[in-house]
Amino acid sequence: MTTASINTSAPSLTSVAAPNDFGPGWYAILASRELPQGKPLALTRFAMPLVAFRTGEGISVMLDRCPHRGVKLSNGCVQADNIVCPFHGLAFNRQGQCERIPVQGPDTAIPKALQATTYKSRELHGFIFIWWGQEPDTLPDIEWFNEELAGCDGPYEHWAECEVGLSRNIENQMDAAHLPFVHKRSIGRLVKSPKMDIDCTVTGQRIRMFLRNGRPGFYLELCLPNIWINRIGTKSWVFLAFVPVTATRTRLYTRYYQGSFNLPVLKQLFGWLMGWSNLWILREDIRIIETHDTKVSPPLDGSEFLLACDLPIIQYRRLRAGWQRHV
Repeated sequence: MTTASINTSAPSLTSVAAPNDFGPGWYAILASRELPQGKPLALTRFAMPLVAFRTGEGISVMLDRCPHRGVKLSNGCVQADNIVCPFHGLAFNRQGQCERIPVQGPDTAIPKALQATTYKSRELHGFIFIWWGQEPDTLPDIEWFNEELAGCDGPYEHWAECEVGLSRNIENQMDAAHLPFVHKRSIGRLVKSPKMDIDCTVTGQRIRMFLRNGRPGFYLELCLPNIWINRIGTKSWVFLAFVPVTATRTRLYTRYYQGSFNLPVLKQLFGWLMGWSNLWILREDIRIIETHDTKVSPPLDGSEFLLACDLPIIQYRRLRAGWQRHV
């Protein structure tokens, strides 16, 4: 097995500069079902106040700030495909352009600079995504687990929030070695031995982890920047979206998909039970990872002594280090 231990002279934890968890890319930030039609929704993502709204033309995500006097647009309303500021009635379209200034009358020219800050957004696979970071000339498609989830029943979705950052949550879900200890009352009972022969492959911004001595076909796959899937059976999948609320707080959307049961009542009952069990297992994780000594995982600097079983984590930290210059 490849030796993956990292051991250098460890600096003081207080001297470790926290890396930036937020590399450029499409981030799932909100479940589609949470965004109603015709009503603004306030949310905090990337430690910023945002507002999302849905119109007949599509969805929009903006900084929750009117450029006129700085009040929250989320306290306003949606009218005629615009979000309307509650202070003076200024109306902004989905691109952030001001289209109406009531106090100046309908015939007054609107300054081009009067524009709300918007983020490139898309709605796919039951999520609202925004692009974060430096924009390339052409935005890429949103990567997804199309082959795995095609034709599956689901999602059966829940969420929880965690008081550590994006990287700590991602690394926990790429760590199979904790299963017999953190989950000894649930899925850890299925682990025959704590000894694990772990390997992984890296393809672009995807890391796939599997056990050489594990169940055939089992794997975990991370698709950066913030979605993950676990193949727990032939037609059984657990999905996670790690949504950055702040640098040290993460919302986790957990979903269950299955393709084994097709009878209407049976498949819904089974999906409901699996959805709740996945939330229970996630809360077992949260109780442990919230005790980390740093809220954001460190770089590969020796402040943590990583073992061979941590190879997926090492690969993740290497990818994360690579995007620092692009943010």
